[in-house]
Parts: sequence; C-alpha cells; structure tokens
Amino acid sequence: MSNFRPAGLSDDDTDSDDDYGYFEKLNRNQNFVSQTENVKQKTETKLQASIINGNVENVADIIHIDLKDDVNTKLESGWTPLLHACFHAQEEIVQFLLDKGADPNVHADSVMPVTMACANTSANETTVFNIVSNLIKHESLLNIGDKYGVTPLMKATISGRSSVVKLIIDNKVNLEMRDFQGWTAVFWAIHHNQPKCLEILLSTGARLKIFDMSNRTPETIALTHDYEEVQEVISKYTKKSDKNNENNDKKELNKQTSDRLSRWQDYYPGLRDENRPKYSNEIFNLLYGMNCDHLSIIFEEKPMDLRKFLLLEDEDLLKLGIDMPFERQRLKHGLREFHKRSWKVNSVAGLQTRKDNAFSILDCVNILGNHLQQIYILESTLAYILRGYSRIQNQIKFEPPDSPTIQKLQSAAKKMTGNINNIRREINSMKKIHAKLSKDNLKPVDLITEKTAKEVALGLFTELVVISTLGFLLYQAKKCITNMLHK
Repeated sequence: MSNFRPAGLSDDDTDSDDDYGYFEKLNRNQNFVSQTENVKQKTETKLQASIINGNVENVADIIHIDLKDDVNTKLESGWTPLLHACFHAQEEIVQFLLDKGADPNVHADSVMPVTMACANTSANETTVFNIVSNLIKHESLLNIGDKYGVTPLMKATISGRSSVVKLIIDNKVNLEMRDFQGWTAVFWAIHHNQPKCLEILLSTGARLKIFDMSNRTPETIALTHDYEEVQEVISKYTKKSDKNNENNDKKELNKQTSDRLSRWQDYYPGLRDENRPKYSNEIFNLLYGMNCDHLSIIFEEKPMDLRKFLLLEDEDLLKLGIDMPFERQRLKHGLREFHKRSWKVNSVAGLQTRKDNAFSILDCVNILGNHLQQIYILESTLAYILRGYSRIQNQIKFEPPDSPTIQKLQSAAKKMTGNINNIRREINSMKKIHAKLSKDNLKPVDLITEKTAKEVALGLFTELVVISTLGFLLYQAKKCITNMLHK
C-alpha cells in the first residue's frame, strides 16, 4: 500500500523513517517491551519448574540473581514466588521463602498463599498442614475471602483436609463467613461430601439453621445430593439442636418468671452502683436485627455499654477483631440506619396519651424506665450526629441557605427537638402525678424502710433528750421526798 504525503510536503522532501511516520518508532518500543516481557516470562517459567521439582537451591539462585533478592516481587502472571510454592505444596521452599521475608498476605487477583495451600489436593495432608501452620505463624490472614468470597476455611473443607480445617478453626476464624452465593463452610462440606470436615465445623459451633442467597438451607443441599454419611452427621446435630432449643425455652420461661419477681430497681440499670446505665443486653438484640448475630461472641468476650456500641467506627471494629471489610460495612450500615430510624409516638409518650385512664405505680415506674432508656439513646444519637457534622463542616459552610443538605439538617434538628420536648412533657407529668400520689396515699402500717442519716441522728438526739428529762425529773422527785421526810 503506497504512502501519501501530508499536505505541505513536496516530492523533493526526504522519505526517511526519521522524518515521516511514527509507526516504526512505536514498533521499536513494542519490541523492547516484548523483550522485557519475554525475560520476565522466562524467569517465571524457570522458577516454576524449580518449585515443581522441589529444588530449593535453584529457587535460591533465581531469587538472588534474577529477582535481585526481592522475594515479594510479582512475576509476569502477577503471582509471587510464595504463591507458586503454596500452589504446588512445596513445604521446604515455602519455609525458605518465609525465612527470606516473603509476605504471606501478598495476593494475586485476591487469592492468598494460604488459600492456594488449602486448595491443593495432590500433596499429602501432613505437608499441607505444615505449610498452613507455617503461614499462620507468620501472621497470615484467615478471615479473608477471594473475589468470590471463598475463604481458606472453605477451600480446606472443599479439599477434605480435616486436620487443616481444625487448625484454622483453632486460630479463632469466623465460622459464619459467607461467599457471594451466601454459602458458609458448612454448605461447602455438604456439597462436596466431606462428612469429617462437617463434623468438625458443627462440633465447634457452625450453624445449620441458615439460608443462602437462594433461600436454601444446608439440609436442603444435603437432600439434593443424598450423601449418607453427611446425612448422619446432620441428623446427629439436628437432634442436639432441638434438645438445646428445648432447654433454652425452659431457661427463657424461668427468666421471664424471675423478671416478674424482680425489684423496681431492675428497671434502672446502674442505679444500684450509682453509675451510668449500660443497657449492654440490648447490643445482642441489635446485632440480630442487623443480621450480624454471628458477631455476638466478640461482644461477649469484649463487653461494652450500649452507648459505646452505637458510636463504633471502623478503627474500633478492627480493634475488636472484625477483620472482614464487608462485615464492618454491614455493621456500620446497621448503626447508621438505627440512628436514622424515626421514633414512634408510643416510645416517648406514656401518660400524655392515656391521661384519663387509671394507671398503677408499676405503670409509672415502667414508663419512667422506658424514658430513661430513650434519653440514653437520644444522647448517643446526638453524639453520632455531631461527630458526622464536624466531619462535613468544611463541606457545608459553602452551601447556600436553600440547599437540600442544609434543609435536611434543619429538618432532622427540628424532629430531634420535638422528641426531646415530648420527653420533657412526660417528665413534668410524672412529677405532678408523683407529688399527688405522695400527698394523697398513706404509707402502709407494715412498711419498713431504711432510715436516712438525718433520721438516725434525730432519733438519737430525741432519746438523749428523753433520758436527760427523765433523769432530771427523778432527781427533782427524790429531792422533794427527802425534804418532806426531814419535816
């Protein structure tokens, strides 16, 4: 195909490659890049062959000469030497690379070295166990999934590595982590007919009563496959679960009975020791509502009050040991929705809505206790809002007065003021009722109350006056009688 000269050039102008066209120059650069890629590809091929053959000396030479001792370098495929060694389950080479400073948390396309090791099905189980154990000693992350959400625990379960499954569980891994289809390790154990792994998972607290994204349970998956050993394991733990549920129902009944007999002080947590209320038991109800009830163990081990829970941030969740970003995001989203949720009138209105009806002392105590909790939550929500407001202050100071952001803030502030005024009216109503009850109702004759320090002091003073008066009267009587006898 002939070349056409651009406008402005005559036939006398040179036709050299340096002056006309740029295709050859790009081709020269592409050749240079291609040569570099070929070198990288050859290096990776050579390294991979040495790893497959288990030749530690050759691997050491390639790391030293070709990779300039950069043991964490990413090769042509994006894999590191450690990823190759774990994929092929070469225990000695993994040990060598870790000793050289290989990072067990450098991944390729979201796949970690520990996941590679757990996925290996060709090596014997002892080798895989030792590799995973070594990676864990070098602080490999376990509560992490690949781009499909599959975790090292799931891979070990799929491969049927029961000893590796137990090893991972012993390192406090989250048993309820889910992949993108909503499957936990229990689902995978059933799907791949791994009864030993399933037994270990269920015996350490993994749940059977869960649903995946298609609304299927582990038992449903088991029925589609009809694996006899898996069915036996499920039946065993289903019976245990039913028995535990029966015991829990009895405990709940006993708890409800004891709640009826509880003292009025139990409506006001923290009143006995004169501290702020904690309402810690409400945390577990909130976790259940946020679909984060599997995190209850963490909050049982590291207890906190409700206010601290409602103000948790990303850094706080990391310190608690919630490593997975999507779990932290779900919990933060749940907290945000809780603070955004509108209050119902019944939650802040008690006596105002039933002024004309009869009410008992217990009703008053119950309503006051409810108001105390609502004030506690209001204060937490206000702190949450102020924290968010301080972060966007620079952003909103340039907003015009009629902007949607300013209007939303004003609307939210107006609603909160309304809620506070509702509670204030309720407190005033309760004060009037309390004063009326105290004035009109006589104290029971058999009511025994603990005396105050003032009453004790007054009693002692009264006894002292009485004794002194009696002594004085006796002295005067004796004196009078003596005078009469002398006369």
